Amino acid sequence: MIDTQQLFPYYFPTTVVFVDDNAAFLKGLALQLPEDLAYQMFETADSALAHINQPGPAPLYQRCFSHYRATGVDSASAQLIHLDLSLIEREVSNADRFREITVVVVDYDMPGMDGLAFCKRIQNPHIRKVLFTGVADEKVALQAFNAGIIDRFIIKSDPNAVTRVVESLEVLQSAYFRSISEMLRRSLLLNAPDFLSDLAFEEFFTRMRRRHKFVEYYLVARPGGFLLLTDHGVLYRLVVLSEAEMEQQEAFARDHGAPQSIIDSLASRRHLGYFYEPIEEYFEAGEYDWNEYVFPAQRLEGAQAWYWSLIESPPVDIDFDAETSHYAAYLERLDTEATPG
Repeated sequence: MIDTQQLFPYYFPTTVVFVDDNAAFLKGLALQLPEDLAYQMFETADSALAHINQPGPAPLYQRCFSHYRATGVDSASAQLIHLDLSLIEREVSNADRFREITVVVVDYDMPGMDGLAFCKRIQNPHIRKVLFTGVADEKVALQAFNAGIIDRFIIKSDPNAVTRVVESLEVLQSAYFRSISEMLRRSLLLNAPDFLSDLAFEEFFTRMRRRHKFVEYYLVARPGGFLLLTDHGVLYRLVVLSEAEMEQQEAFARDHGAPQSIIDSLASRRHLGYFYEPIEEYFEAGEYDWNEYVFPAQRLEGAQAWYWSLIESPPVDIDFDAETSHYAAYLERLDTEATPG
């Protein structure tokens, strides 16, 4: 069994903030960080805190929810919460999504505001915090960890301190997404695709992400699966269908006059359909090319059988700028931007 991460409704690279009044230390740290890590560095606690707490657009997990009142009912208790999953897929058009701060690494001994006071004033409760301490402050850091003020602490003089930080970042960024995804996952429980909770699918998905070097993914519907992107914005669509959904696709093809070869390939499970949009208008015009919407299918044995196909550069109904809306472009922008403070 491979080492897997919890499967979230969505995941994308985010930004780490480092705070230390020692400019030389920050400069040396920057030389040791991975090239594919998005980070910002601050020499003063005040400027860093102002940056982290600055008002901005609501994060995706909040934008997916909206309130509305049930029609014909006057009671205020009839207000309902609507979950719009289409916004998850459309987040790929947001070129600033990578600016979301998920982890802060802060020095404890800073003038004016120590690291613990700094962590207490971070407004976003989901941000993970790592404290750099001296040997003499280890007891203070342990108490802060036990109190939930920080998530980890690392002795600054440890010769492997930077390695320990880097090793912690992936774990802590996943913890951030686990935290913000909890409400989405609970809302999806009543109508969630079963593959989200299938361990065999999670292991398969983790292997596939590593093999193709996908850095972000988004849960999508019609048909079910994920939209995935490489760091340079190459789009893929993973279609994932159950046996019952494959039967529905076969019936759909029969009912709409598909060629017998298409029906046979769906019936034998050699292919699956990427029927991603309302297509009745195509049938009326007699222009539907079935061969453009079926792809080779593979079977995955999990809690149940899953049929999947990974489609490169699929047709998608989203406003995605392949030149600027990807992670590599964001890293380049960070390199040219002035250091915030």
